[in-house]
Amino acid sequence: MDAVDGDIEKRRTSGVWDWVDNHYQKEQNLKVLSIPTATTGFRFFLKEPMDSGKKLNGKKIRALPSYNKIVGSLGGTAVVIPFGELYSAAEKGVIDGLVWPSVGAVGFKFHEVTPYLAEPAFGTVSYLILMNLDKWNSLDAGTQKAMLAAGHKLEQDTVGIFNRLLGEENAAMRAGGAKSTHIGYTLAEANKLFADRAMEVAIEKSGATGEAFRDFVASKSM
Repeated sequence: MDAVDGDIEKRRTSGVWDWVDNHYQKEQNLKVLSIPTATTGFRFFLKEPMDSGKKLNGKKIRALPSYNKIVGSLGGTAVVIPFGELYSAAEKGVIDGLVWPSVGAVGFKFHEVTPYLAEPAFGTVSYLILMNLDKWNSLDAGTQKAMLAAGHKLEQDTVGIFNRLLGEENAAMRAGGAKSTHIGYTLAEANKLFADRAMEVAIEKSGATGEAFRDFVASKSM
């Protein structure tokens, strides 16, 4: 879902939300209640500012498979470092930066060792809230309707909540000495690189199901 347009209402009217719901019902006996999404996405946290000419130029960036394409496109080398070792790895120069969700990083104090916050942040972070399908089917229609309405409201609220948190965390990190830099891509360019790779990962992991989802999403221009 992270590869899909983050517009909450379009996800529903396009049929993407229902596609995901039907998949989980059929394959895992689960009912989707909500897919709250943070459109604040991910960003690079770097030890040094980006050089518009050299870009990352072989620098080692901690990145998961979903965003190693954008790291490579900037000339960086994506490496895997366990979460618990990230701070010390950056502090000691084992890595030159990392890609991390834009919201939540302040609590880990990454800005102390990677003080350059790169713009634009890109992509979306989607969360699935599910319940057992048999239990869902045992509920009366009124309860089901209320739960789905609450799930929709949560999706709508989540966008604003994360945007507010991002503003607060950016201010806190800048107060702690963090500065801004730029990765050299427009938001649209960065989002496409991220989405393309995220969908590739889905296909690598899920095969034909991933391909079917990719094709459906593309058919809906999502």
